[in-house]
Amino acid sequence: PATWSALSGRFQIDTGYFRISADTVLRYNGEQGSGDIDFEKDLGVDEQADTFWLEATWRVGRRHKLKLGYTKLDRDRADYTLQRDFTWGGETYDAGLSASTSTGSDILGGYYRFAVFRNDRFEIGPTIGVGYLWLNARIQATGTVSGPGGSQSRSLDERASTGSITGAVGGFAQAWPAKRLTLYADYLYIKVTSGESEASVNDWRAGANFYFSRHVGLGAQYKHYRYSYDRGVLVSELGGEVTYEGFQVFASFLF
Repeated sequence: PATWSALSGRFQIDTGYFRISADTVLRYNGEQGSGDIDFEKDLGVDEQADTFWLEATWRVGRRHKLKLGYTKLDRDRADYTLQRDFTWGGETYDAGLSASTSTGSDILGGYYRFAVFRNDRFEIGPTIGVGYLWLNARIQATGTVSGPGGSQSRSLDERASTGSITGAVGGFAQAWPAKRLTLYADYLYIKVTSGESEASVNDWRAGANFYFSRHVGLGAQYKHYRYSYDRGVLVSELGGEVTYEGFQVFASFLF
């Protein structure tokens, strides 16, 4: 179905550039609080990164929309001299060792939107989201450390990965203030506690698309995503939180 501007609204594909600021705090085989490793502060990983983003939207009916999005984030840092001791994967990484780090996350999200109110120029309603997050981290370190028994060479290489189903609930709003301009915003949040584990997702964005023709346009938005997973007594697994936010510029195609 078209809007009042005659733009096609059945299918939409957005893809493009994402300049993010990331904050990654993880623990592996460590207690919450005492085992937290800040990958930007403790391991020198650059908080700024460029990545790829893709999202598809299908308007199933006048009031019903389905969205599917994918974001990939990989970062590396080599030859960083550790400034403090910490424990990762049951191993002690001593200050002075030279560390090489890699961390990555893949986020797949699906959303259902229902427009409680909709006319040709505005719609608003609730959103339900479900997805999956893949998270991996690796810390390698080599060097010589001094102790009561003298100096000794050390070589460490501990890695961990995990996958987790995510979900959230919230709302959205979208408006067409001009014939080729659309403004939108959405917000989703959930916090789930099960036994000794607690997970939460905070996901919001706001942006605008301008269409040069009926089928092709340019979009820009600001997006914030935060995932937290505290595993409690299951400390032998990977836990912590990943946050990224920043501006996205992308091409938008309507069919």
